[in-house]
Order: sequence, then structure tokens, then C-alpha cells
Amino acid sequence: MKITNVYKVLLATGLIFASGTIQIASAATITASLGNIASGFIDGDTPAVFLVGGAQGGQPAPFDQSYGTDGLFGGNFSQNWTFNYATISDLILSASLTIGIYDHDSSASASQLASYSIDGNDLTTNLNNLFEAGGGAADAQYNVYTIALLGAGLFSDLADGSSTVSLALKGNGLVPDLFGGGFTETSTNGANLIFSTLNIETQDTQAVPEPGSLALASLGCLLLGIVRRRAFQEA
Repeated sequence: MKITNVYKVLLATGLIFASGTIQIASAATITASLGNIASGFIDGDTPAVFLVGGAQGGQPAPFDQSYGTDGLFGGNFSQNWTFNYATISDLILSASLTIGIYDHDSSASASQLASYSIDGNDLTTNLNNLFEAGGGAADAQYNVYTIALLGAGLFSDLADGSSTVSLALKGNGLVPDLFGGGFTETSTNGANLIFSTLNIETQDTQAVPEPGSLALASLGCLLLGIVRRRAFQEA
């Protein structure tokens, strides 16, 4: 066999190897949290006010204190917070946004949620449905709410490594009725935000050789060795 045929065998082997690849997908989860994720409170708890204050001690705003008020004077809870993480180049499969909030009074009449969004994507209806389904009892309840984040546009906004969440409440709020017992509604609504977590599940797809193509490549190398041996014998 001529020496030039060696290169033909080598080329054929390379083509077989190159064409024999499969896509292997590996999943990863990006988690970004702000506030006190280890407060010890459980969804549905009614922790004492001093425990809430202790859980918020040393945390960054708006996880550091009560904002807005349930009294006669002052405004409603209205705050923003931003998650920062590495830019995402992989495919985003799913995402979710969780908040732990105390004393948002969703058992008061009408809706207590003015707006809720992430990077300008409106999630108000999603969270309001959870508010109204239960939680936020009149006795200053702590609740945890998780919303699935869906849509290619929203995933695109998440991929840049920075996501800003906006939450605003509205009245009515609730305060204890010191004279008649029970609770009285107020025109404004304050609350304590304890923590928030953003979870993003991604998929990294990599091309790797198939087992069959590895076997073919090995056979090609063996044939190449035989050809080289014969070429040297003929020389």
C-alpha cells in the first residue's frame, strides 16, 4: 500500500470519530438569597414581634425592619431588592421566586397586594392568588410564598446576572381593637420582609463521543498501524 493511503485512512478515521458524538446535558441550579433564610419561622407561624425584630437584625434593607404601617398615619409597604449572580450562558429550564413575609394582613377585606414584579415582569396576579388562598391571618402571621417564573422573555431577563424584585402592598391593614376586641381595618398596610430566594435551573449541553464511535476510532488506529507496518516493509 502506498504511503499516501495512510493519510486517507487517517482522514476516514477522523471523520468517523467526528461524526460519532452525542449531546450530554447536565443540570445545575443557581440560588441567590437575601435576608434571613434561617429565621426559624415556619409557614403559618405567628411569631412575637420581638422575635421578628431579632430575625431582621443586621440584614440589608428591606429585610431589616418593618416598612409601611397598619396605623392611621404612614404609607404602605413598598420596597425593591436586587439579586446579583453570574451571567447565565446555558439554557434556563425553570426558575422560581420565594418570599417570607410577616404581617401582610391578607385576611383583611379586598386585596392587600398592589404590585409584584421581577425585572418589570408582572407577577401581581400570581402572588395575589396565593395571598387570598390563605395566610396573612389577623394575628400577625408569617407566610412563605413561591411563584414559578415562566416565559422566554422572563428567562432572557434573568440571564444577565441581575434581577430586581418589586413588592408593594396596599390597604386595608389590620390592628387589634383595644376596646371592642378582635381587629380593626386601617387604610394602610405595613409588613416585615424576612427573606427572598431566587432559584434558576439551567442545562449545560456538551458534545461527547459515543461509545460506538470510540470503538470505530480504535479500529481505525489499528488499521493505521497495520498499513504503516506494511509501508515500511515495502520500502
